[in-house]
Amino acid sequence: MRIMIKLDNVSLKLPDGRFIFKDINWEVKENSKWVLFGRNGCGKTRLLEIISGYRFPSEGGVWRFGNPPGADDIRETRKRIGYVSTLLREKFSTAEPVADVVASGLYASVGLYDDVDKDGYEKALNLLSMAALSDRGNDPFGVLSDGERQKVIMLRALINHPDVLILDEAAKGLDLAAREDFLSLIEKISLSSKTSIIYVTHHVEEIIPVFSDIFMIRNGGCFFSGPVSSGVTSDNLSLLFERRINVERKAGRYCAFLPEV
Repeated sequence: MRIMIKLDNVSLKLPDGRFIFKDINWEVKENSKWVLFGRNGCGKTRLLEIISGYRFPSEGGVWRFGNPPGADDIRETRKRIGYVSTLLREKFSTAEPVADVVASGLYASVGLYDDVDKDGYEKALNLLSMAALSDRGNDPFGVLSDGERQKVIMLRALINHPDVLILDEAAKGLDLAAREDFLSLIEKISLSSKTSIIYVTHHVEEIIPVFSDIFMIRNGGCFFSGPVSSGVTSDNLSLLFERRINVERKAGRYCAFLPEV
């Protein structure tokens, strides 16, 4: 199976000499579904920026789609990586038509500054239909609910059929119903394509069964890398969050809670 992303002893150092993370080694293979997990501030987003080429590591190298560090055209490589985040969602004009937001993914732009041909708009409309938003294409982006807008941003990331889809705390700020709708769409996408997915979170309840592996960061290094079932345990989460946490699994989903005093 092809390796989509390979991190080789990747480190990121602050100007004062402290490391945010150090000696990270990780392989993301074709059609793999990963969770990137860790506490707030552990460097998850900065690691994603390195993977997608928006930030350079202080040490080590990143192999993308078989190309060694520095050997690829990073502008073209980024087109093969779909990126979804709450921050990106907030950058779009509330007046932008929903179909245009999706179509902007063809150019990896925030807003449309180029003409979109008929095929491009058909791609956007087909994606909206997949997400049960086919009747919202002409609506202003701002009238959608937070959950619907996040779906649209993910569809935008999918329009170029990326080899890797990165979801950076993409369910942040969504209510329970919107979060579950969003996770259901991720499940639908994962079952219908060979796109590798990296889903970033610090909430175990967001880890749906389609995710087979988890990469956990603690104290600037890899704490665990392997099957979700082996990584999401009471002992591991207690070490990760530095307090006792109990984990249970019901109907394929996880929940974490503090023990009663």
